[in-house]
Amino acid sequence: MKRLLTLVLCLWAGIAARAENLPERIDIEYTLNGSIGQGKAHETLLLRKENGVQHYAINSEASASGLLRLIKRGSIHRHSEGTIMPRKGMKPLRFTDQRGGKPAREVEFDWSGKHIIYRRKGLEIVQNLPNGTLDELSFGYHFMFTPPPGKTLVVHETDYRILQQNHYTVTRELLDTPMGKLSTIVLTKQQDQDNPSRKKIWLATAHHLLPVRIISTEKDGLEIDRIVTKIDYTPANNTTR
Repeated sequence: MKRLLTLVLCLWAGIAARAENLPERIDIEYTLNGSIGQGKAHETLLLRKENGVQHYAINSEASASGLLRLIKRGSIHRHSEGTIMPRKGMKPLRFTDQRGGKPAREVEFDWSGKHIIYRRKGLEIVQNLPNGTLDELSFGYHFMFTPPPGKTLVVHETDYRILQQNHYTVTRELLDTPMGKLSTIVLTKQQDQDNPSRKKIWLATAHHLLPVRIISTEKDGLEIDRIVTKIDYTPANNTTR
């Protein structure tokens, strides 16, 4: 029992140290590969502490080229913002998804009222909000601030349309990337009849568990594979807020 307690304390200490040593800005470049074309994506994670609370913002922009551009016209802009709970990870407050020239779709997380609110096409749809719900953008960065997942994982995720409970298996893999070989933790979504879409995420252990590869199925059934090409870190300044 004493040995188990020591291991748990060491684990929490490692997580706390990892979170404290994070830079205040991380930029990630990806290449996109689909069955009918390529593209590129850029994501930025911003961290700040205000009144003792850690806040995050994630900005993502993806654009297609070649034949893929005929289907994915214009850029896809996604944004997630919220707070980071000690040892519990990201707690989103707002998520937006804007594609091409279309109006942005917005999701609001009302944690006090336990409601998730979808706003799109002039409509407002309200549903119950389960504890621990993540949007599809924050999900990839959530594990930077939590203990490493076990052999399986169950999580509530939402895009701009629907809330789903997804089941993942957790494995490890040495991933070959343009940045070299990276040791990763791999989350693979289990498919079922109600949710047949594919999703698989590789988290780099040497890069704060950042998402370095993501395979996902789009709403139209097109599968997109994005893989990291570059990661830039901007160190936190020494000022205290």
